[in-house]
Amino acid sequence: MLPLCYPNDVQMKVLTQLGIAKLKATSLRRELPDGGMTGLYLIVQPSGSKSFALRYRHSGRSKKLTLGKYPQMSLLQARERAREALESISYGEDPSRRPGSPQRFEPAFRSFLERHVSQTKGTYETTRIYEHDLLPAFRGKVLSDITKRDVINLLDSIVDRGSPVMANRVLAALRKFFSWAVSRDLARRNPCDGIKPPSKEQPRDRILRDEEISVFWKACEAIGYPYGTYFQFLLLSAQRRTEVSGMTFEEIEGDDWIIPAARAKNGIKHRVPITPAMNSLLQLSGRDTGYVFTVTGEYPVNNLGRAATRLKKKMTEISDLKSSVAVEEWKPHDLRRTAASGMARCGIFQEVIERVQNRVSGKFAGVAGIYNRYEYEKEKREALEKWADRIFHIIGV
Repeated sequence: MLPLCYPNDVQMKVLTQLGIAKLKATSLRRELPDGGMTGLYLIVQPSGSKSFALRYRHSGRSKKLTLGKYPQMSLLQARERAREALESISYGEDPSRRPGSPQRFEPAFRSFLERHVSQTKGTYETTRIYEHDLLPAFRGKVLSDITKRDVINLLDSIVDRGSPVMANRVLAALRKFFSWAVSRDLARRNPCDGIKPPSKEQPRDRILRDEEISVFWKACEAIGYPYGTYFQFLLLSAQRRTEVSGMTFEEIEGDDWIIPAARAKNGIKHRVPITPAMNSLLQLSGRDTGYVFTVTGEYPVNNLGRAATRLKKKMTEISDLKSSVAVEEWKPHDLRRTAASGMARCGIFQEVIERVQNRVSGKFAGVAGIYNRYEYEKEKREALEKWADRIFHIIGV
């Protein structure tokens, strides 16, 4: 066997794709460790052949796992494969005794996000479902061990917590994932087959009446920052709940709020004009970095359902004491519909409202949306300013 060579000047350097391509063969077989991934090596043969390997310990013994040949396997792919192998070791498995593709839920779903979902418009929403519902339920499980009963139990728990529509969304995401996993030979079957959506969805048409908007605004002021201010900003901006809750000061450029594609539900970068009314709410945080709506400063506001329940209770108290306005049941998403309807009442054209809300349905669907690339920045600002004026007229400011 040819001796190993570990040149001191490259032993702990981080490998790069370009550096690997430029490496020349010598008379010695070389193993070059990657400083960017523990245990990962590039093996360069005297013949010029290059391959990736992982050195690790299992059951007290040193072992080596061949990952693949370069350039058929890129450095990025080698690092990902090495990370998956090291993760399997943490579960007590020997990666040399299992197939090369990930079989546990976490690495498989991450691969699904990177290879499939990232090519679609649902990256943010699918990632949120994965982190909030799927990962806690299936962490550490082998794909073949996840049964139909496991899926049904998860869906039932989501319905029982009062989120029947979210249960439908979770089922859809999980069904797509397992279909992808079966097509990639990561799983033999789809445990979602034969499971019907747990709840029947009815299109909502609820909007808050003017009298309710007045009570809503007073209740938000009573609750104060961050949750009351968050709901006020939600109504003024007409944007989606999670887009507003995750808003950071770093996303603000001048008098515009830029929602990055990674956070937009439809995967399309969106520019939201910041009106004077919206800006006055931003000042209530007393901050200029990090999350806009936050309790600790480290994380964005969460438990929005609980916050909405608290707000509704406060609205009922105000209504009973002062206005005697009957406050009907509403959901946070109804505020977005209320804003769209309110702008329409202000004489704003539908195509402008769709641009304000970053929607691609209606007049921007199909060919029309492809050819009409005008961003409506001026019209969007005017629409949100008119909507703010309308709100302040309702609340008597």
